[in-house]
Amino acid sequence: MIRKCLPLLIALALVVGLVPAASQAEETPYAKIDWYLGLTPAPDLATVNDALSEYLMEKINTEVNIIMLQTTEWEQRMGTMLASGQDLGIVGFGSQSKSDYVIESRRGSFLALDELLDTYAQGTKALFSDAIWDAMRINGNVYGIPTLKDNGYFISLIYNDTMAQELGIDPFQGSYNSFRDLEGLLLEAKEKRDAAHPEWADRPISWNNDRVDPYNFALEFFLNENYVAACNIDGIMDVAGYDTETVFNFFETPEFLDYAIQRQRMVDEGIYAYDYTDRTDWQYDGSIFAFVGWGYAYLPEHLYGDAFVTKMRMSDHIWTSTDNFHSAGTAISANCKNPVNAIKVLELVNTDPFVATMVRFGVEGTHYVLDEDGNMTFDCTSNADASSRAFHFWYNAPAGNLTIVKAPVDYSGPDNIMMDVILDLNQKALLPPHLGFVFDPAPVANEVAAVTNVVMEYKIDLFNGRLGGEDEVREIVEEFCEKLRANGSEAIIAEVQKQIDEWKTAQ
Repeated sequence: MIRKCLPLLIALALVVGLVPAASQAEETPYAKIDWYLGLTPAPDLATVNDALSEYLMEKINTEVNIIMLQTTEWEQRMGTMLASGQDLGIVGFGSQSKSDYVIESRRGSFLALDELLDTYAQGTKALFSDAIWDAMRINGNVYGIPTLKDNGYFISLIYNDTMAQELGIDPFQGSYNSFRDLEGLLLEAKEKRDAAHPEWADRPISWNNDRVDPYNFALEFFLNENYVAACNIDGIMDVAGYDTETVFNFFETPEFLDYAIQRQRMVDEGIYAYDYTDRTDWQYDGSIFAFVGWGYAYLPEHLYGDAFVTKMRMSDHIWTSTDNFHSAGTAISANCKNPVNAIKVLELVNTDPFVATMVRFGVEGTHYVLDEDGNMTFDCTSNADASSRAFHFWYNAPAGNLTIVKAPVDYSGPDNIMMDVILDLNQKALLPPHLGFVFDPAPVANEVAAVTNVVMEYKIDLFNGRLGGEDEVREIVEEFCEKLRANGSEAIIAEVQKQIDEWKTAQ
């Protein structure tokens, strides 16, 4: 091992990091741009900042200062910093960098980007269709660049292929639009497994699956996991009796009742466990046949360890929602003193593989190396120890285009196949009828709060099959829906419908 690493150690002693050959800098006035990301600060952040700045100086006469804030610090500081009017440069937004795209755009925290994109970031603009850019519009303007990644609901059945081969189970039998379609397959798998391995008979055949959306239904929801207000998606139409323009309470549909009954039945059949608390070890010993996959475009053979081989079957329903574009991306702060430099940085982040890779895996020769086949490896680098890596951020969703990143084979597959599959699935994803619509809950804020409390009261038992049987499920669902109506669900649906109709008229 020492001999194998010696050439790399010599190289590391001579250079901090390797960058591509210098290119002619554009005629851009010099600036240094801060860039805020919602990540735990890396030990080697300064090294990456220096190497990235050296590259960007050659390209666009610009340095960057990436600043990482972990979640708690972001939530405590960023809102105040944005409201203060200071120049924050580039700011990540979404579920990882905890700034809400819609809220901050409406507050005036972010700079309108339309003209900057057209003039200086045409490559970035070409990454998305007009429909997606329209989904990013708040009051008529684009304020953020969504991250090109798995931008749809790519829901898969991840299965234990070692068990499938041993017991003669065909994971591709029947239709698979959602996990509701898999009861027969999973029941067969449990019966065969229990006969062959009686020591596992008291275990479920599937790992937990307690989300209505997106594992079991493909609908357009407007209150996140509240599910009180929903619309059908053309091409899927999971709920009968409604078109794509009529808002309905999903909890009051026969489809939800059937789902709740099925979930209870599947717990009674032993397909799912009543409770998975402190049962993490079940995932790794080969006793579980089925797992939920979300966003996988490439699956390693041993996702859950060496005990068994994992493969997957992708759902026939692939769709997307507004939230998939608002939940990860980059914006420029409204008071940025050098917006041209900032947008040029983002153009390179989204179109230059060297930059996109560096903000995930650091500097070649320091944080990763390429082996004789050109594959990325962390051997003999400061990222070699997975428990204490110096700079390693995979996916790094707020940091821009993922599909041009060079990644290890274990992450993205041979020849980076994952990236090609992501692009293909993004193209196939059905667009919801109200892509870009964002519900404003202010007119029914009291009702939303009350109804959300009701949902939280009932969802754990209903979604996890923890009632006494079908009769009790029917009784509890009826009680649940009555309580939703008593707390204002109908007013919420009417307000969502009103806002959607106004939004459609304004298009």
